[in-house]
Amino acid sequence: MKKVTSRVVSSVVILSMALGMSSCSLFDKAGKLCKETGDEFMEALIDRDAGDMAELCIKEDEALEIFERYCGDMEAVEAVVSRATFEAGKPSCKTKDKKGTIEYTITLPDYESCLDEDPEDVDEFEDLLDDCKDTVEIKVTLEFKLKKDEWLISNPEDVAEDFFDEIFDTDWGFESPYSSKIENAHFYNSDNSVYTNPYYLDYDIYFTENIDERITFDVVFNGNVIYSETDSCGSYVYCYCYTSSINADEFAPGQYTFNVYDSNGALIISDTCIVQ
Repeated sequence: MKKVTSRVVSSVVILSMALGMSSCSLFDKAGKLCKETGDEFMEALIDRDAGDMAELCIKEDEALEIFERYCGDMEAVEAVVSRATFEAGKPSCKTKDKKGTIEYTITLPDYESCLDEDPEDVDEFEDLLDDCKDTVEIKVTLEFKLKKDEWLISNPEDVAEDFFDEIFDTDWGFESPYSSKIENAHFYNSDNSVYTNPYYLDYDIYFTENIDERITFDVVFNGNVIYSETDSCGSYVYCYCYTSSINADEFAPGQYTFNVYDSNGALIISDTCIVQ
């Protein structure tokens, strides 16, 4: 009788230990909490709300600086991103590790096939997007860290690169009415568009008349958008990019292309300088 009792007690003790060791994983709400943060972040991404995205990141100020580049008044980008949907993969998050990941799949209308139809402006482009049955997918992995009792995103730069750079690296092909109103455009303080050890690049555009418009310019290096800014425009606009703008000590040698767009996403002008 004592042997049977002893075995029963031992079994109960072993079972209790096993449950104790596994309770963290059985009842860990990390995955659910990460997904709640991730879903809120993805909603802000589709809305292109830089402030809301940054608030959900570990380093809010750094994240805001990253996302603001992509959240200016650019209607072609807005037309595509606003039609996006997203779906979360299985969370891999553990409270014990204080970190986790979720891969999101973002589904968009096949905007490149719509551009193949050569829309004249953004309105026609939006009509094509609404009629488009084909879709494209972009996968984005959100990385999380537990800060006090909050799960926050720790890789905003990766998100911007995987999603926004993919969208911004697009030749929209719309014809801007302001292209014909350019009087002069040049790279300021360069030698025939060549810079030597610069700490800034400055592309200046002068128009023949006052332009009541907000413009967006991208700086492209090695096929990637390294900086983007939206600013008001009058009879001229100065497109600055400093080393501090790209978080670098210096500009790497090579070609830098400035693409300047109007608020409809139509290209006004594109020009390239060289850094030696």
